[in-house]
Amino acid sequence: MINKEPFWDDLLNDIKSHPYHTVYVVGNTDCGKTTLSRFLVQELAQIEKVAWIDCDPGQSNLGLPTTLNAGIYDASLSSPQHVFSRFIGVTTPQRKPLLSLLSIVRLHARVVEQGAKFTIMDSSGYSAGPAAVEFQAAIIEAIKPDLVILVEREQELEALNQHVGRLGGIELKRIPVSQYVTPRSMPIRKEYRENKFREYFQNSDLQVVDISNLTLCGSLPERYTVQNVRGRIIAFLDNEKFIVSLAIARSIYDNDQICVCLVPQFDVEQASFLHLGEIFLDAELREDHSKQVS
Repeated sequence: MINKEPFWDDLLNDIKSHPYHTVYVVGNTDCGKTTLSRFLVQELAQIEKVAWIDCDPGQSNLGLPTTLNAGIYDASLSSPQHVFSRFIGVTTPQRKPLLSLLSIVRLHARVVEQGAKFTIMDSSGYSAGPAAVEFQAAIIEAIKPDLVILVEREQELEALNQHVGRLGGIELKRIPVSQYVTPRSMPIRKEYRENKFREYFQNSDLQVVDISNLTLCGSLPERYTVQNVRGRIIAFLDNEKFIVSLAIARSIYDNDQICVCLVPQFDVEQASFLHLGEIFLDAELREDHSKQVS
């Protein structure tokens, strides 16, 4: 059950009637972006195929932490028909802005290829400060959405508003934060991430994977040691760098030929790349901040 504001229906009707095919929802943390996005997706899916692009690698709804995801919905399904995922290896785009931007562009292109009539893009909460404004503005310029929705308290996104307002061909709407928003503390957000990892890896086994035919990329150390490998989140990627499977590394050895990792069953033949992330998990799948990549 979604607690919606009355003006959300007006917003929905505007999207249908114009129509705005690509809508980008931007706002700071705990402003209700995801609830608004879910409402728009559910309503639009009753009439057309809809894509939801989740741009938050920390509190992802469609995928795991450290990933950006896009789901395809239609009226017959409450869950997405397909989910496409990209790995950035961190839980905030602030640490990987270029890779995050590229991944969002690629996800948008993929859902357009899949025939989505509408695409609702749910931004991360990284929108405060000059660097964040530059990041969000770069996404908007690259994607060229038909409509940008700024969800804000007391015009806190004024700098982004001024930037987007100068771009041609993009409509802009500013709406207030919903009265139903419930802020989540940092410990709650951390627990959410860890629970998502536990769910994903609950049926995983320790496997020895031949990675001799894979290209290693991401945050590569100068040399592999127990300290900089064990517990690190890694991703097996296909030849377009979409995720085949995530894993938790235990060791990499034999001149980068062998990887021992905790991973669900997957077909390594589908993989072309092995991307090393910057997040570490301990034996209980809790975030291990003592080993984070600086």
